[in-house]
Amino acid sequence: MFKSPKILFAAAAVMTAPALAVEPESIQLGSGVRVTPLLDVEVGYDDNIRGVGVNEESSWVTRISPSALLEAMSGLNLYQLRYQADINTYHSSQDDNHVNHNLEGLGTLVFDQRNRLNLKANYTETEQIANSRVLGINDQFNTTSVGAVYGFGVPAATINLDAGVEHTWRRTDNSAGINDDREYDNLALNGILYFRVSPKTRVLAEYRHEEREYELTGSPFDNDRNIALLGVTWDATAKTVGTIKAGHEKRDFDDASRKDISNSFWELDVTWQPRPLSTVTLGTSKESREGEFTAEYVKSTNYDIGWNQRWTDRVHSDVYYAFTEEDYVDQSRTDDINRAGVRLNYDLLRWATVGIGYTYYDRDSPLNVRDYDRNIYMLNFNVSL
Repeated sequence: MFKSPKILFAAAAVMTAPALAVEPESIQLGSGVRVTPLLDVEVGYDDNIRGVGVNEESSWVTRISPSALLEAMSGLNLYQLRYQADINTYHSSQDDNHVNHNLEGLGTLVFDQRNRLNLKANYTETEQIANSRVLGINDQFNTTSVGAVYGFGVPAATINLDAGVEHTWRRTDNSAGINDDREYDNLALNGILYFRVSPKTRVLAEYRHEEREYELTGSPFDNDRNIALLGVTWDATAKTVGTIKAGHEKRDFDDASRKDISNSFWELDVTWQPRPLSTVTLGTSKESREGEFTAEYVKSTNYDIGWNQRWTDRVHSDVYYAFTEEDYVDQSRTDDINRAGVRLNYDLLRWATVGIGYTYYDRDSPLNVRDYDRNIYMLNFNVSL
């Protein structure tokens, strides 16, 4: 039987197929080796494909997303390789048709009860039509990352430790200098110390360090980022699990003329299951990050709530709402972003699900081009073997 080890991995969870109601079957390739193919097809209408407040364009959209997950087990070690393509067709704007690619590899190595190592590597090619840097020209990036997390301690022990490293290289595929100032190399280090205070609850202390260097010579955005956090993670009851972290973030820019960012920082993720067929998720975070349209940094505060409900053996739904406030550090600008969505799914067969969905975006910005509403209507099909 093919079994996955239950291993804590702070930087990258074990890959699975997309969260679907279908129960995909795998193709067994040999002892401990299998491949799981999936296909997701969406057909819908987007009334503002570029996500702008001026010269809005609408289009019928088709998105075809084939994927395959290859898995191999050797003892307690698990190796995974997953590829997904997103083939996007804009029927009223053929020049914007594009294909996004994502290739990810993961290795989970178990040396003994106390020592484990998780490895990951990822490569993506993306083209984004909405919220692009230059109106009418899609943002194109390729991103490569490699990382590792070493874990020490028996999962039920009083003390556990995770230490991780990740290196990311982001490059633009645009021409004419577009997005050149958003290319960077990023080195990230982190360590988490867990202390168990009860069978279901652990307190934690975490430290993160990042060094980001932009490729553009003389970029004013090169910086070092340090984050110190205290928190608690719990699985207190069968109904509620969660993690909350809070602390301080400091971003120091190499350019002495730029003002450093000193910011409160928090992350909260809670899953509550009031009934066996109903799940509610809550999340909030605050951090500084690179802006969506330039390399300018923003202070971002986020809140989100989601509700998944299984009504019958075949019918299930998802509803969510999210709010983000973006405060641009060196500008007199604050954007408020509201996102909401609903989706109703019907499981036709074990291997096939059909769904209908609606997504609403509202961005309130002092910049006219970034102040907009957007409505997306989608019909979705998920199929597997």
